[in-house]
Amino acid sequence: QFLALREQEYVNAAKVAGASGWHIISRHLLPNSLTPIIVALTFGIPTAIFTEAALSFVGVGILPPQASWGQMVGDASQPGYIQTDPHMLVFPVLAIGMTMLGFTFLGDGMRDALDVRGTD
Repeated sequence: QFLALREQEYVNAAKVAGASGWHIISRHLLPNSLTPIIVALTFGIPTAIFTEAALSFVGVGILPPQASWGQMVGDASQPGYIQTDPHMLVFPVLAIGMTMLGFTFLGDGMRDALDVRGTD
């Protein structure tokens, strides 16, 4: 990200104005490079949640004394539970989906709010 930002016009203008290297980094490069990193992290959280849930569902994730939504879905997907207690399957699946959707919306909103290049 720094390499792409280094070639921007505002960096060249700061150089021409006589700004020091640290001034350019702290005032121009760092604020403009943190936004994509923060947004990428918020979009990475749903992937991590889904990966953990999938690994726990197949039995190679978090071990049984610890709670895991994937483990709850795996335990509830047994044939006897689906017919008698469908809520044991529905609520963990809804929790996974809503949490992933919430972090996705958070990342999208942060991208819209923090990305100054997208505004007209």
